[in-house]
Amino acid sequence: MNKLVNEKSLYLLQHADNPVNWYPWTQEAFEIAKNNNKPIILSIGYSACHWCHVMAQESFEDSETAEIMNKYFVNIKVDKEERPDLDKVYQMSQTIITGKTGGWPLTIFMSPDKFPFFAGTYFPNEQKYGLPSFKDVLKRVNEFYSSQQKDIKSQNMTISEIFQNLNKRNDYDEQINLELLDKTRLDLLNSIDKVHGGFGSAPKFPQSYSLLFLLNSNINNEESFQYVLHTLNRMCLSGIFDHLEGGFFRYSVDELWMIPHFEKMLYDNGPLISVLCKASKLTSNKLFLKRAVQTSDWIINKMQDKNGGIYSTIDADSEHVEGKYYVWDEKELKSSLDNDEFEFIKNSYFVDSRSNFEGKFHFHITKDAEDFFLKNEKRIAVITKKLLTIRNKRIPPNTDKKILVSWNALAIIGLLDTYKLTDDDRFLLAAKKCFDFIKQKLWDGTKLYACFNEKPCFQAYLDDYAYLLKANLELLKIEWSSENLYFSNKLANILIKNFQNHETGGFYFTSIDHEELIYRPQTYMDESMPAGNSIAIEALSELGFLVGNQEYIDASEKTLISASNSVQRSNTAHASLLNASMNLLEFKKFVIIRCSHERIKEYRKEILNFEEIIFYFIDNEESDIPKSLIEKKPLGNFTAYICEGFKCLSPIRDFDDLCKELTKI
Repeated sequence: MNKLVNEKSLYLLQHADNPVNWYPWTQEAFEIAKNNNKPIILSIGYSACHWCHVMAQESFEDSETAEIMNKYFVNIKVDKEERPDLDKVYQMSQTIITGKTGGWPLTIFMSPDKFPFFAGTYFPNEQKYGLPSFKDVLKRVNEFYSSQQKDIKSQNMTISEIFQNLNKRNDYDEQINLELLDKTRLDLLNSIDKVHGGFGSAPKFPQSYSLLFLLNSNINNEESFQYVLHTLNRMCLSGIFDHLEGGFFRYSVDELWMIPHFEKMLYDNGPLISVLCKASKLTSNKLFLKRAVQTSDWIINKMQDKNGGIYSTIDADSEHVEGKYYVWDEKELKSSLDNDEFEFIKNSYFVDSRSNFEGKFHFHITKDAEDFFLKNEKRIAVITKKLLTIRNKRIPPNTDKKILVSWNALAIIGLLDTYKLTDDDRFLLAAKKCFDFIKQKLWDGTKLYACFNEKPCFQAYLDDYAYLLKANLELLKIEWSSENLYFSNKLANILIKNFQNHETGGFYFTSIDHEELIYRPQTYMDESMPAGNSIAIEALSELGFLVGNQEYIDASEKTLISASNSVQRSNTAHASLLNASMNLLEFKKFVIIRCSHERIKEYRKEILNFEEIIFYFIDNEESDIPKSLIEKKPLGNFTAYICEGFKCLSPIRDFDDLCKELTKI
């Protein structure tokens, strides 16, 4: 056992019995490195990462490799889901050093002062894939560190200068405007695979935020709009979706969406639910809504803790084999089903008897089989339920049960979107239970914690505050609570006080009182999750208009201006930020409705078609109304206030009259 044995992280515990003398990220490790003049190996990964498992099995469990690591290095292991701040800093370092994008496992060699001097991702145990063996890398890095201290210090200074320049802004750069939104929409559409859907070629990621941006952009070109819907259709029918249990896998390794990387991430599934619900509202497509419901059910049934928190990931591997839990061989299918059932499954999920994943079958629906599948979906569902019962008897992959605020907030939003379209209270109750868990367990009255793993841990990041603020606003639209509105104000005030770059605008990823790192990230690009700055713009601007707080609006506008440099360099990588900018550039209208509690659900169903308008329902009996909303008082059984920015029209006292007025907008 090494120093990881007392950690709570599943990923760190997976390495606790390695022969490598691992340390967590602690001051103790850096002091040992400094006192012994040893370089540091920083290894960053996460519990569901397949290539992290591969490198662990090949190198970290190998006594010969461990001996070299222990002799010449101080070794630090970090869970990137617990410490996304460290991951952001050192992924950027890897890019600066190598000129390439990073990934996991991330392998950083750094001095005791935490500055990196060599970097990579996965290294094999033996030379292959065009990569040197990890043992050779270790020996060469040790020699370099011992003999090239001057060069290392010079490189550290260069990296430091690059970091210092990253957050600077050129005041003369073109600001974000409607023309840029149009250009980005066209650029994204031009990158869509017109045949198979998705963006670019293999590997294909869902890119929820790009799809949502396109759906929010009032696409006038019917052909282009159909390409977006085609992407969603292929994702819903192909192998990236788990046809037996629901939920989407991380990404597809091929351009057909046939074979996924089998890990399931909460941060993918929450936003995908929202995209599918959006598309379903725009098109009345039943398949999109069904997949949103199935994915929401998967979250509730498989990922939600009894206390309300939602787990983070399910591993791709089981029994040290990727995808083993999910795939089938023909013999097993024939023994589990009668001949008629087998033929149905074969005609639905694969068109011939050729295996599609390492001698096994992974269920997917080809374009040729779409019509057959959709016509027989009910019968197929009965058969696949039978197969699910059999699959559930297998040894399952590990579930990482840590609960992350930011990921949970994305799931809350997705569950609420499903509830709005289905009126199924299960989804509302699950979302509320999760939100209440966060308030009770991860909010101490003055600050948030980022993670719950038996107990709250790690100071919350920008994403935690921004995503939770947005989730709270979405919940307020369904169930008004003045208490939760006050909570929104608290979250917003902390964002501005502790995270805002008061000099140039925008928000840092870490709080002002966070541990000092070699770089304080301030990023605007979407990664696997939407940029925290994007969600901050969206949530703060909406809250600002709702409660009449100019400070929130100003912070949003300054963030949008501060992002211009980054957006100009790569506009399509900023889909969520550009999506958020629409609220500010076009002053999205919102409506406050005062009525009886009993009529709220009825009215909400009636206004679903008014997609571009934000609605808040406040019970006539609600007495604890903040000063900012006190003038939006009930004037009878029904009162509606249509507002744009800080200006509101005269109150409307009949629901039909409201609908007539809304159709004019």
